[in-house]
Amino acid sequence: MSVAESTTAFVLSRHWSEVGQALQLRYWLKSEAGVECWTLDGVESVCFVPEAELDAWQRVWTQLAMSVRLGEAGKLSSLDGQPVRAAYSTTFAEQRRWVRRGRDQQLRVWEDDIQPADRFLMERLITAGLERRGDRARPAHYQPALSVVSLDIETAWFVPGRCPDLYSIAVVAKDASAVWVVDRGQQKPESLPEDYHWVASEADCLRAFIDWVQRYDPDVLVGWSVVDFDLSVLQQHADRLGIDMTLGRGQTPVHWYSTGGNRQRIEVEGRQVVDGPGTMRSAAWYLDSFSLEFVAQSLLGRGKAIEDSDDRVGEIERLYRDAPLDLYTYNREDAQLVLDIFDTAGLWHFLIERADLTGLTLDKIGGSAAAFSHVYLPRLHRAGRVAPSVGEQSLTDASPGGFVMDSRPGLYDDVLVLDFKSLYPSIIRTFLIDPLGLHRGLDSDEADTVPGFLDARYHRTDHLLPGIIDHLWAARDVAKAANNASMSQAIKILMNSFYGVLGSPLCRFFDPRLASSITRRGHWILNRSRDFIEARGYSVIYGDTDSVFVWAAGHNDPEALGRELASDLNHWWQEQLREEFQLDCHLEMEFETHYRRFLMPTIRGLDTGSKKRYAGLIEHNGEQKLVFKGLEAVRSDWTPLAKQFQEELYRRVFLNQDYRAFVREEVAALKAGERDHRLTYRRRLRRSLDSYEKQKPPHVQAALKRRAEQPSWHGREVRYQMTLNGVEPEPFIRSPIDYQHYIERQLEPIADGILHFVGTGFSELVDEQLSLF
Repeated sequence: MSVAESTTAFVLSRHWSEVGQALQLRYWLKSEAGVECWTLDGVESVCFVPEAELDAWQRVWTQLAMSVRLGEAGKLSSLDGQPVRAAYSTTFAEQRRWVRRGRDQQLRVWEDDIQPADRFLMERLITAGLERRGDRARPAHYQPALSVVSLDIETAWFVPGRCPDLYSIAVVAKDASAVWVVDRGQQKPESLPEDYHWVASEADCLRAFIDWVQRYDPDVLVGWSVVDFDLSVLQQHADRLGIDMTLGRGQTPVHWYSTGGNRQRIEVEGRQVVDGPGTMRSAAWYLDSFSLEFVAQSLLGRGKAIEDSDDRVGEIERLYRDAPLDLYTYNREDAQLVLDIFDTAGLWHFLIERADLTGLTLDKIGGSAAAFSHVYLPRLHRAGRVAPSVGEQSLTDASPGGFVMDSRPGLYDDVLVLDFKSLYPSIIRTFLIDPLGLHRGLDSDEADTVPGFLDARYHRTDHLLPGIIDHLWAARDVAKAANNASMSQAIKILMNSFYGVLGSPLCRFFDPRLASSITRRGHWILNRSRDFIEARGYSVIYGDTDSVFVWAAGHNDPEALGRELASDLNHWWQEQLREEFQLDCHLEMEFETHYRRFLMPTIRGLDTGSKKRYAGLIEHNGEQKLVFKGLEAVRSDWTPLAKQFQEELYRRVFLNQDYRAFVREEVAALKAGERDHRLTYRRRLRRSLDSYEKQKPPHVQAALKRRAEQPSWHGREVRYQMTLNGVEPEPFIRSPIDYQHYIERQLEPIADGILHFVGTGFSELVDEQLSLF
């Protein structure tokens, strides 16, 4: 590329390495012209040291025979105002070496943990899109059309730490696919699909996969637990067979990095590896399970191409041995499901928009602290300050979580939910909460500051984060107006993450004063909002973090009241904050929900109101709908019997229908065996059976019994029922069902959660039923 030419591209992946005694940065860029690698040689690594310790640092550099270039004096200082100098090293390894030696001598250093490839982009305010001209670049927006391949493998039973036999590998893209099945003497089908390939060995299977990836040349490899399972297992086979896993562009091998615990990260030159469950969680999908089967059924209405889902491992082994064409179908469909889920859920759009906002690469799961640093640090540097390294903060005061009011238990008509729109970001905007503003405020006159909590004070003009949120807020409004749901969601998640980041030791800006000034201000706001509403003559029966639940108490138009209260409260807050703090108010209360009937239960066995547990009846598009929060109907550890019983019982009570007959009929039907199909508990094993040594909960007992009956069973999900002889697993239930268990442990606690509010109880109704026999 000539100096005069420029290109706009998306940063697909970023890498750095040390070539000789020099630092090299590599950025793989996706543009309309294709994919190219932008290489920068001779880049320096930089961090910051205090000017007060320069003599000591000079001695360290002399002892190590290192030449460290210092930046200009008087340009930068730490957050707390100490003058610092930039210290430039020719390699990152050299920097690590002298930083380690200096820290051993109690010398201080800032921002030594930022990776060189990240810093280069960050300091230029580049997140994902850039306009490049020669070796110079500036931010730009570019929406790439990603080339994606979904990967799935099938193996023998997987035990962590052991390399399972490899049965097959499937890859599926929009316009290509292949499945390689290892030949171990199975009977061959007479006719095969074009993308079905027999291979003679695991080594041939692995080589065929690597060659296919190099030829197809995707931008992204995607899968379901693709890093922790599929690629990890393939790497184990590659190591065992002496094969290089050259999945990167330019035939480069993959690199593995430990991320703490048992987790690991893979880096593939010029590509990204994206995991399905982690991406869905990052995009704020809330599902009962993130298994591929559950997500596919929920989003696509179809699931895995396998019959026996209870013993999936055993069924896979049977297919591989006796029906390899069916194994091909199963393996290929798993890979296809992942592609379809990402398309249906809009996850590629979300990841691209998130990258454009935050600088997070497509493969990043979570990453709130990294996103905050990428957005905040370059602006902090332009303000003449530098930040601590992660883990440097020594303050230990704890900050409270979101405020949850004591509830007033009862069965109500017309409960209104008023909700503060993005409360924590609004608090940051309104009360000017900010890392730089905190340190500037502590050194300023009280009149120039806004009070926080834990003795914090925030400068009224010298701050960054409120302005960042102002920009994001406006961008979200534009995204909503343009129906860009992916951008809107990415902005919402980013803004809402700021509180958690500032309260986490994993963030370089961690400070309990920052987090407490957000959460405790939230407590203050919710309490004062409750007082305002109750002064108007309406009871607030509950509140949680950013919402208040108001009893309309017979008002003839509850929804009009909800809108009126929200509007009045907004005006009141504007006046109060102007009078008390001379601040513009960014708090915005909205009328969210009208529950026509509402239950706030008690804590089981007590008269005290519960928290984060309630149920209500709303009307949506002319249809009545039950809403459950934290109750049995939405919990995965209760039986279908309990869930269906709760839904119908609550519906009848809310609609003033006959619930007495229903309870009696359900008990009679249960005892007559008419509800046997609803009695199964389903729980997942979180670790191997052998690791449960002391405590063995019911689902573990059931799994052990099933293993004894069926040694080849290696399922993760355990299905069982309670019998007169204790726990028995499906499909080996031989004893009579313990109906009394289901009456006492499933039906009775659910019924009593609502019946005592209508003057009766489960035992009273059941005793009447039993007296008929």
